[in-house]
Amino acid sequence: MKITDITKIIDPTLLLKATMQSFSSNAIEDILAKLPITPEPDYRFNSKNPVETWKEGKLHWYPVGADRGNAGRIKLAGSPENPIGERIINAMEALIELACQKAMILTPNAPLPKSPRDAVRHYFGLPSLDQLPLDAKLMKGNRPTKEVTEIAERIKIALRQEGKGKDYTITVEDDGIGQTASRMHETLLSLGCSDKPDKPYLIGMFGQGGSSAFAASVYSWFLSRRSAELPDHKGGGVGWTFVRQIMPVGRRDVYWAYLAAGPDGQVPRLPESAADAVGFNRGTKIGHIGYKFATSNQAYGLYSSLNHLLFNPILPYYIVTRKDKESGKDKPDLMTGNAYRLTKLKREKKDLEKKFDNVSV
Repeated sequence: MKITDITKIIDPTLLLKATMQSFSSNAIEDILAKLPITPEPDYRFNSKNPVETWKEGKLHWYPVGADRGNAGRIKLAGSPENPIGERIINAMEALIELACQKAMILTPNAPLPKSPRDAVRHYFGLPSLDQLPLDAKLMKGNRPTKEVTEIAERIKIALRQEGKGKDYTITVEDDGIGQTASRMHETLLSLGCSDKPDKPYLIGMFGQGGSSAFAASVYSWFLSRRSAELPDHKGGGVGWTFVRQIMPVGRRDVYWAYLAAGPDGQVPRLPESAADAVGFNRGTKIGHIGYKFATSNQAYGLYSSLNHLLFNPILPYYIVTRKDKESGKDKPDLMTGNAYRLTKLKREKKDLEKKFDNVSV
């Protein structure tokens, strides 16, 4: 069967732009209303015969991981910060993988890095981040140098709130290796599948963690574009899709599904020209809409939570959880983990123990 071409129905440039600016459920639903989507009761995924009841020329809600019983695995995360940490690690791996693939093009027989930190030292010239405050070459006073901040600019996390009392949206963006549209269902939207076990320079291995963010979200959107620096990007287009929870009619077992353009699970493919028009050069952008934190304090404590969760991350990154009071613009914070912060305090010979005055026992 043919892959459904949604560019004949909706302008791909406008679709990309609208998706990247979708930070509320209403914004997502406005886009969905313009698309030819087969209602869930009219397409029941059958792993043995995915073509069965497939409607030609339509998009379909296709189970994440091609598994209608995916709810148990997607609900694995404990705290809502954990899946965000997983997404950030995936972004770091995307930068490392791009650097590795580029190096292999130049020197095909070069030995691979033996660990993620080895890869970061080799490709980015960075030591373990907790050692930065002790490295005079990479530090200027107490602030990271241009090399560190330029790397951090390549991974950005943002927390947004659409109106007072509304749900939160988390976006995670990287300009790493990216994926072609034809492979997104096998990578970003898979469950328990991974090509990382034979790559010692990467962290993850089980292809699971980041998907737990679906359980904390009302909707999620995905965009990915293969880096043009790699030969396999040609004809890859831009992969685009939305993810949501499905409550099957007449059943009580929910599952999570994404919009697929073909019965093999491939996502819709948008042209490279549309990505160029909106400034999306390469990498992956993910938005989790209506993200559920236990409390608002938990949401705005994301800076502290992630510095704790990613205690000594392999790469620095930026997070936006607040706005500048004077300009009203986003105020990004450089994230290097609590190990870095503790080393910095030790270097400055500050007392790490909190003192309490005028306390009687």
